[in-house]
Amino acid sequence: MTITYDSEPRDDHTMEARQPDAPEPTLPPDFEEEGGLSTIEEVDTPSVEQSEKELEDTAQREALEKELGNRVADDALWKDELGEAEDQVPPATPPSRPPARPLRSVVSFAAEDRPRTGGTNTSDAIVGSPRRPRANHANTSNATLRTVKTAGDSQMADMPQLKRRYTRLANKEAHPMQHIGITFGLPMIVLFDIVVPCIIYYTWYNIHRSRWQRDCRAYHSQGARCPIEKPQFDKDILGYAVASFGLGEIWVLVARVWRLFFHREQCAPLLSRNRWELDATSWVYLVAVLIALIPFVVGSSLVIPKLYLYGPACLMTFLGILMVITTLHPFNIPIGINSHARGTGLRPFIYYAAEDFIAVDGLQDREFRVRYNERYESSKAFRRMFVYLTVWWEVGVLVYIGALSAVIWTLEFHIAFGLSLGILFSFIGTWAGTTVLFVNWEMDRQRKAFELGKISA
Repeated sequence: MTITYDSEPRDDHTMEARQPDAPEPTLPPDFEEEGGLSTIEEVDTPSVEQSEKELEDTAQREALEKELGNRVADDALWKDELGEAEDQVPPATPPSRPPARPLRSVVSFAAEDRPRTGGTNTSDAIVGSPRRPRANHANTSNATLRTVKTAGDSQMADMPQLKRRYTRLANKEAHPMQHIGITFGLPMIVLFDIVVPCIIYYTWYNIHRSRWQRDCRAYHSQGARCPIEKPQFDKDILGYAVASFGLGEIWVLVARVWRLFFHREQCAPLLSRNRWELDATSWVYLVAVLIALIPFVVGSSLVIPKLYLYGPACLMTFLGILMVITTLHPFNIPIGINSHARGTGLRPFIYYAAEDFIAVDGLQDREFRVRYNERYESSKAFRRMFVYLTVWWEVGVLVYIGALSAVIWTLEFHIAFGLSLGILFSFIGTWAGTTVLFVNWEMDRQRKAFELGKISA
């Protein structure tokens, strides 16, 4: 077979069949030129069908490369969408990327690809397979977010919850020597309310009892009854004893007033406008001391020993009435109390006492008052705790008055005098100790519940 080529250019039809990418024909070694004509004998050149197949293969390769480019772009978009989802809902373990697909023919990609929009591609016309619509990226993003969130929620549900940070109410490290007057308040109360009265009274009593025994010795030797009355008390000794009884309370009151007056910016109530407003505990304390002095003064003046012994009980009765009012009939206060303005709801008695005692006597100052008030307003468990404490002290007042009455009306005065004071401080110590234990237990329970998210504050 011999094909003859002219040296002149071919027409358009002939040149159209020759593409730059088509393989050039191989010239045999016995090529000869004769009169401007080239003769090739027995050369195996590609036929027209082979050229068309090569063109088709070239188009398929271009379509495959374009399809791979689209997949790379889709993978980049998938990474962006997954990154946004991870920022919103961090899963315990990052989601795995879909496995890479093996390279296949263009026909396989066209048959298995995801839906796409935007019409058809030229490669579809070449391979003879219609291209499906391109998927909307917004829908793909929403589906990806839903999938990641669902997996993240299920994994987060299995993870332990993080503990929230619990804020202590009393954060200051106060040293007892920072305010010596308040530090020595309790020792002064014990000294002047128990020790000194007992020393004064029982010294007098032992002296007069010795005289009485000496005077009645003759009668007792004869087996007769002594006509001289056994001394129990007199007007003078009752007055001396009551004089020392109020010194401890006055010491504490003066120490509190001094700190509130000269350190108003540090420890005064939040709504305090001048130095003389002090706090609620100072005013209640002053009134209670005055009420307690009434039976002492009247009992010593009129020589009514039983009324004399009821002096501390009158103080506790006054405080108990205030406790009952604040728990059984809460109302909007007509005046400002401590850090609460006029017209706000009345709070339990122990709430006001604890706020002033810890802020002033405990040297925790106004920062404590702020946190204390916020905790009360935000925590139901915290409010309920003060109701329980106030009721507990109301019960304590009733128990104390009952025990004191039994002692006064059944025992002799010289026994009831010392025992009544012992009952008073035994009652205060027992109820104060149980209050501290209960508050520590309840606050620890509230702290654990807050850290686990069971309560708001």
